[in-house]
Amino acid sequence: MMSRSTAAGAALALIALTDAAAAQEAPAIASAPEPQAAPAIGQQSPADEVMGEDIVVTAGALRGSVVSDIQPDLVLNPADIRAYGASSLEDLLSQLSPQTSSGRGRGGEMPVVLLNGRRISGFQEMRAIPPEAIARIEVLPEETALAYGYRADQRVTNFVLRPRFRATTGEVELGAPTAGGRHDLEVQTSMIRIDNDNRMLLDFKLERATSLLESDRNIRQTATSLPYALGGNIIAPVNGDEIDPSLSSLAGQTVTIAAVPASAASGAPSLTDFANGANAPNNTDIGRYRTLSPETLDVTGGASLTRPLSGNVQMTLSARLTASSSESRLGLPTTDVALPAGNPFSPFASDTRLVGYSGVRGPLVRDNDEWSGRLAAAFNGDVNGWRWSLTASHDHDESRTLIDRSLDVSESQARIDALDPLFNPFAVNALNGPLNQDRSGSNTDRSLVEAVANKKLLDLPAGGVSTSFKLGLDHRDLNSYARRDGVEQETDLKRTQGTAQMSVDIPLTSRRRDVGAFLGDLSLNGNFETDQYSDFGNLITWGGGLTWRPIEILQVIGSYTSEQGAPTIQQLGNPLITTPNVRVFDYATGETVEISRLDGGNADLSADRRQVWKLGGRINPIKGTDLSLQADYVKTRISGPIASFPTATAEIEAAFPERFLRDGDGQLLLIDNRPVNFARSDKSELRWGFNFTEKLEPSKAEQAAMAARRAELEKLRAEAQASGKPIPGVPAWMQQQRPQGMPGSPPPGAGPGGPAGGPPRMAMGSMGEGRLQLSLFHTWRFTNTILIRDGVQELDLLNGSATGSSGGVSRHLVEARAAINKNGLGARATINWQSGTDVLVNPGGAASSEDLFFSDLATVNLRLWADLNQRFGLIRKAPWLRGTRISLGVDNLFDQRLSVHSRSGDTPINYQPDLIDPVGRRVEVSIRKLFF
Repeated sequence: MMSRSTAAGAALALIALTDAAAAQEAPAIASAPEPQAAPAIGQQSPADEVMGEDIVVTAGALRGSVVSDIQPDLVLNPADIRAYGASSLEDLLSQLSPQTSSGRGRGGEMPVVLLNGRRISGFQEMRAIPPEAIARIEVLPEETALAYGYRADQRVTNFVLRPRFRATTGEVELGAPTAGGRHDLEVQTSMIRIDNDNRMLLDFKLERATSLLESDRNIRQTATSLPYALGGNIIAPVNGDEIDPSLSSLAGQTVTIAAVPASAASGAPSLTDFANGANAPNNTDIGRYRTLSPETLDVTGGASLTRPLSGNVQMTLSARLTASSSESRLGLPTTDVALPAGNPFSPFASDTRLVGYSGVRGPLVRDNDEWSGRLAAAFNGDVNGWRWSLTASHDHDESRTLIDRSLDVSESQARIDALDPLFNPFAVNALNGPLNQDRSGSNTDRSLVEAVANKKLLDLPAGGVSTSFKLGLDHRDLNSYARRDGVEQETDLKRTQGTAQMSVDIPLTSRRRDVGAFLGDLSLNGNFETDQYSDFGNLITWGGGLTWRPIEILQVIGSYTSEQGAPTIQQLGNPLITTPNVRVFDYATGETVEISRLDGGNADLSADRRQVWKLGGRINPIKGTDLSLQADYVKTRISGPIASFPTATAEIEAAFPERFLRDGDGQLLLIDNRPVNFARSDKSELRWGFNFTEKLEPSKAEQAAMAARRAELEKLRAEAQASGKPIPGVPAWMQQQRPQGMPGSPPPGAGPGGPAGGPPRMAMGSMGEGRLQLSLFHTWRFTNTILIRDGVQELDLLNGSATGSSGGVSRHLVEARAAINKNGLGARATINWQSGTDVLVNPGGAASSEDLFFSDLATVNLRLWADLNQRFGLIRKAPWLRGTRISLGVDNLFDQRLSVHSRSGDTPINYQPDLIDPVGRRVEVSIRKLFF
């Protein structure tokens, strides 16, 4: 049985360690002061004077703030962060996607990420940092990115670390769909040490997922052009013709197909043997030979080290290695051999064909193996009022792909034609030969150096004129090869890009300086960038805008950007890969067919020009509450947009007939899926919503219990100090008497985070507190059109046209988040809804039976967790559970899938629910342990 002193000691350690998040916590900022020069690196910021979750700012800006007069759209303190239940910054950033997404980018970009208000060499430098090490998160508008040398098309997320923190974390996660068929495992661990400007991070992650087969779901198979089956079938030389009049006479009907009898494997069959299978062919469900989701393995490991080089210069070195592999099953190889009438194993009077599947080598597969490595360095400092950064990185990536296409049975055909009496074509695995395979691979290298400096160059009546300058050099080298049908193709592409960028922010009015105060705070900004490409010449980006704060609670931002963009080196030179047996819906015939798909680069791509208009605003309407309303209207026009080749609609095929290959009967055989330039695209949308956070104060009973526990533990500590004996199970630094009036303050000389890099102490005031968080964002798309080529009809993706296989573009998208966290127990719900779309054969014209209708879709993800560190009674009984968190997650809680049907109500084979979303509802359980 645990002794009283040991149990109390464990509880004392719990109080010092449980809420490590409380030592440096910052509240959400209703109105931040006008930013001032940040403290030099290595100096103690006034923001380090903390108590509980309240920051006491004695002078200057908050530690780690960004260089901008623009106010954040969202600020989170540690208690807010805990309400997300995240395991790492990567996980946390994913959950913040509704707040960090932007409509001004090209799509798919992650936000600009800063660390302590400084540039980093890349997100890999910090992705494994535990959320407990974060003191504050700021999400800012796109215009903030200009001050850091980025384009104003991505929101900025600034993570501010605690001055001191140390921990080792380990997490194991198991997941599986409730429908079964697949399971996945994730194991990750990290070690972090933070002591002001000294920082070290090591991390490792392994992810493994088994394959999910079509046989694990209710999948109707696609009808094949020929009656392939294991065991084989006999047909006439022209499929559908009569095989043999004698066989028809025996069967009493015209026979066009006959199953190969099982007895034929051991000897020559008779005509009577085939009569038993007349017009009743062998069938094979090949679902167990095709994957819905591949088997995957991903391993990654990284390290980063940060050290001060002098009083105001900081260096970070980082490295990362990643390896991944995947294997997909593509079905069984088919065989089709001619069986002459004179063959000793053929009972037929005329020539026939033997068609079937071959199982001798198992299914056709697609294997992909890839590894990548990255070395990076970042230097940040301040000199003569200039805040500067220098980042350098080198990335190397190698990828290898092997695809089985078909089985070469030419040798078997030769023996059949030679009437070889020893070769029975009906024998098990008789039709065999080497696999025809496509091989491809690529090696990619990228070296990047960027230097950024910003400063307020001069002071105007309304404030300082902020300027930012960037110079960059980017070199890429892509070597790729592809071998198809014995023909080798090699590509060697190199690109060097030089970049120069400048931005300026000019204040026009200021309430603080009483310059045009009746207008509030008004500033103009402008930016210019030139990119010199070795293969595309000079491309220009420029823009400007205004930021207006007429009153303290309201901020309005308007901007315009004109940008020229070159295709990526991968879009130009990726190796050509042909994947067989790919299901697509052929809108021309209204059927789902299996085709070969050609992927790779397109050397004929040209640069595009993008113009973006934005008007947005944010308001905090109710004083004293953490409620913010936000709205952004964005309009985008792109001339010559670069895009992956769209889905096979009639409109697309009419515009790109050379990209489709059909046989004489109109059957679709191949689609060239390489990227293309469209003529023009136009988009406009309004995204609006709110963020709300409410602090849940501890109840009177919780406050009383905590006061009693504190008194008991302080008494125990005093007794231990009087006797000279340490409290069992408690580090020595925790056993020192706290100064009066400062609960949770460190021992003399220890600093705000505990002695010499130890875990941060906690302030008792945060015990029992919780958070309620709500956010809701609605995206309303007004236009989304594409002109494929001049002279053809414009595609309206909101009204009947499509470029992707999942329908048109939803006019409405809703993202809702709700979370509650108190006393270590938390729950978070993520709700996404999108409106339905139509894909019409003749948009704006007559109805067609091939028109498709895609339903709306609502999905709910639920995450529950218990932070045992805050369950005091349990920890007193089982101290070894300290730092443990148990989580249960359910993705797609109600197992919803997109529903697709034609005008007649039928669902095309390619749009079966289990093909659209084979996983469905997925449950995961994770256990995370934090060692301080």
